[in-house]
Amino acid sequence: GITCLVVIHQPRREVAMLFDSLVLLTSSPGRMAYSGPFVGAQAFWYNCGCEVPPNVNPTDYYLDLLTPGSSLDRSDEIVARFRAEIRPQLDLHVASMMQVQGQSVAAMLSVGGRPLLNGPFAVPFRTQLGALLRRKLRLAVRNPAALGLPLAVPVIQGVIVGYMFDGIGEKELLKQIMFAFCLLTMLCLAGTMSLIVLITERTLMKHEASEALYSEVAASLASFLVDVPLALTGALLNIVIMASFARLDWGVLQTVVAWALLLFFVYDSLFAFIGAVARDTRQAQVIATPFISIFMLFNGFIVSKVDSPAPLHWIFSISPNSYAMQSIVVQMVNNSPSIQGKMMLKQFGYTDSEDEKGLAVMLSMIVIFRIGQQLGLRYLNNLQK
Repeated sequence: GITCLVVIHQPRREVAMLFDSLVLLTSSPGRMAYSGPFVGAQAFWYNCGCEVPPNVNPTDYYLDLLTPGSSLDRSDEIVARFRAEIRPQLDLHVASMMQVQGQSVAAMLSVGGRPLLNGPFAVPFRTQLGALLRRKLRLAVRNPAALGLPLAVPVIQGVIVGYMFDGIGEKELLKQIMFAFCLLTMLCLAGTMSLIVLITERTLMKHEASEALYSEVAASLASFLVDVPLALTGALLNIVIMASFARLDWGVLQTVVAWALLLFFVYDSLFAFIGAVARDTRQAQVIATPFISIFMLFNGFIVSKVDSPAPLHWIFSISPNSYAMQSIVVQMVNNSPSIQGKMMLKQFGYTDSEDEKGLAVMLSMIVIFRIGQQLGLRYLNNLQK
């Protein structure tokens, strides 16, 4: 019950036989030479005195005869015969059909019992999401590297760096703090590699979304449901391996894992936002650099609240790294109370009363970046048609 219009040049005989109707046009200038059932084309050609030779593809023969200037050119004769024999019948048929009241667009779309949708998309959001998820998963399965690298690289990295900090949990506090700083830094930098993939996939998405095949929200959600769990698994393996080598106390380990994973979601949202608004990978790196540099420097360890100028103290209030480092260092000090530990807390300006504030700030950043991602995908970097 579906009409398909196909423009095709020199199809194989087996392909041509799949068509019900055939329209043939000459070139230079374009003139209609035949319009009717495909199976009736050979009879029309026979009546024109151009019987299709044995063992010759009929479609190739038709085109040879309708190509002006070729050795077999019979285009003028065939067009004249078409206009004399077939064109009058077509005109009568068109005139009669113009008198018939056809179905409205809404009536045609409702055939089959499907509810009509308000908006540019032919299918509801859940159907869009389901199709995108299936395609995303199939592509991932077909490319083992796409599945293996996000897991293998963090594991190898965790083993190498973790071995460097072997047994650090049993050593002095300052070395444990350095370990936490390295772990969080690696976690933050790991996401920068995804910017190229994000922009490449966004370009494909823009082409398809411009044709109203699906919405930008469905595309970003499908990527989130496939890519983020994979990256999260790799990050978790990296953290656990490094922490196992370090032999951290259980309480410290829980704090490290919790804040590291929360930091992962913040940076994943940040890179998703940048991938949506940046024009290309170069611009994406330019936009990402200030965020990463400021958040990583203003973590209370490299640049502390005590030592930084007063006009810059507000940066600590929005730096996710600052809250993560503060909570981890406070837990390390509480796990092994000492005068040295209390002095370090005072030196870095860390307190144990900002965990809830840090959680609220980081969750807010995740929401803001995700909303920015959707706005960027919807309104920026659209194709010019």
